[in-house]
Amino acid sequence: MILTYAVAAMRLYIMNKEKMKCYLKMFFRSFVWLFILLLTLDIITKQLILASGANPGTVIMDWGIVRISFVLNYNAAFGLGFADKLASRVTYLISASIMSFGIISFLIIKRKSTNLLIRAAFVLVITGAIGNMIDRTFYGPEYAVVDWIDFYWFWPFVFNIADCCIVIGAGILIGFTLILEVKEMIKNRQEKVHEGKVISNTEKERLAEQDKTEKKDT
Repeated sequence: MILTYAVAAMRLYIMNKEKMKCYLKMFFRSFVWLFILLLTLDIITKQLILASGANPGTVIMDWGIVRISFVLNYNAAFGLGFADKLASRVTYLISASIMSFGIISFLIIKRKSTNLLIRAAFVLVITGAIGNMIDRTFYGPEYAVVDWIDFYWFWPFVFNIADCCIVIGAGILIGFTLILEVKEMIKNRQEKVHEGKVISNTEKERLAEQDKTEKKDT
């Protein structure tokens, strides 16, 4: 009796262990952990900048290569936007909401067939979009994005972790698309070359048969 319970308990433990491994694998491959980690880091760093008491436009720390500068950005990336602050805010919130909904829907529908690298890239983009949406929704009264990473010696724009996520994710998507295009071009070219060889061989056989027929006639 005790042995039976022990065996049953062992089987249950093994089954639960296998299920746990399966769940952990799904969690890792979904990149939800990456979303949580980077979004949390983005929120914490922005809160630290706001808690520093510095005025917008000031340099909080200068480490030579990089500075921590407090900048309020009312526009989108690279300063793109409208002169009117409210118009820029509303436009960004609507655009980011639509994009986020579209990416989430795509990841849910195509979760099994999506390449892991593409999945990670989409998660980075949506992380950055939501990170900056939080600023425009809750960080009043200005409702502007808090930027603080300043490579002033070669880059004119101050940015944040959310911006990094968007740029890196978009870069991966563009790079992956270009690689696929190049592969497709190489494949098409090889197929054309192969077709040319087949035609040449067929033509050679036809000419050989024609020569044999002419020799028989003579």
